[in-house]
Amino acid sequence: MSEPSLKSGIHPQRMEFSKFTIILTDRCNFHCSYCSQRIAKRWLDISTVTKTLDFIYPRLTRTCHINFYGGEPLLAFDRIRKTVAYLERLNRQRTRKIHYSISTNGSLLTEEILQFLDEHAFFLLLSFDGWAQDISRKKGSFDFIVSLIPEILKRRRISLETNSVFTSETVGHLSKSIRLIIRLGVPGIHIGFSSQPRWTPSSLIRMKKEIAAVRTSFIEAYERITDIPWVEMTKKYNKAIYRCDAGRDQLALAADGKIWGCFLFPHYFDGRNGDREREKYCFGKVDSFLHDPEAIYARTMSAIAGLGMDNFSTPERHCVMCEEIESCWVCPIAAAFSSRAIGKISLQTCRMTRMMRREKDFLLKGFEKKRRGRGARIKAAGLS
Repeated sequence: MSEPSLKSGIHPQRMEFSKFTIILTDRCNFHCSYCSQRIAKRWLDISTVTKTLDFIYPRLTRTCHINFYGGEPLLAFDRIRKTVAYLERLNRQRTRKIHYSISTNGSLLTEEILQFLDEHAFFLLLSFDGWAQDISRKKGSFDFIVSLIPEILKRRRISLETNSVFTSETVGHLSKSIRLIIRLGVPGIHIGFSSQPRWTPSSLIRMKKEIAAVRTSFIEAYERITDIPWVEMTKKYNKAIYRCDAGRDQLALAADGKIWGCFLFPHYFDGRNGDREREKYCFGKVDSFLHDPEAIYARTMSAIAGLGMDNFSTPERHCVMCEEIESCWVCPIAAAFSSRAIGKISLQTCRMTRMMRREKDFLLKGFEKKRRGRGARIKAAGLS
């Protein structure tokens, strides 16, 4: 998910991107219970990748990020290797500082692949659901991932973080899973919550209790809030009305050769009806886009520009009427998986987002209280 944009406008003719995601395949060797992605058998042809990179490279910012995604991208490791080699040739004058990243379930990581990722200083986002791993993901994969993490951490040039997803049925494993991942030495943890199966009032209460337990343990264990490994809990955002960042400084190339503003769009539209809306948010096939990129980019971005919190709504009210609108941001595509409509936010998503915001506030207040207490003790010791 992209971070909130605080920009109030766009410049359609200026195409400059700091991130480009390549969805190499929508095939996957896992069948996670909560996965909303449609598993197909498409592979992105390397010629399509290179053709797109020829266009994208001169429009990349001086420091940029290339992300490999899937499906399971390591099913196409040969294409990853060829893509990196092609980018290195394009960048032989080192006019760009390219950072590579990959999102993977880790099951296909071998010594050869780890060496390659290490050589190219990859950021590796490892899907690992902690103690819920064998329940929601692939039975028997827990032990493998637990043994794999120390091997990844030995590679000093690989930056490892984990991504854990909990459902209404597995959220009871949240706090102990975070403790496990921290104990394994992972420096960054991302936590997500699936909309399926639906969250009941009792499961939301359980979620709140689990997050509160994590919050308490963080305040006890860490001196500074910036030391906390739960990434989403420590991000700071200025108050503003959130607008979707898709296409503004990032693009994504899907496994079917279409270009989108971010990688979530093709996952949402794949297999769904509604060609008109799909066309509205899609930049089209690579060849058609490259034929007239400025006009297509401007037209598509005019549609994406409407994806802001002030245009969203829940079943209860329009978000612009909410007193917390400038403190809230919801990805319209992530929300649409639950609401089944872009711009619509289910009550479930709204309540969970509000809960996370409250818990983050409690965490900040807890650390502020701890800081004041520490300062008072130091002052008292100096006076004694």
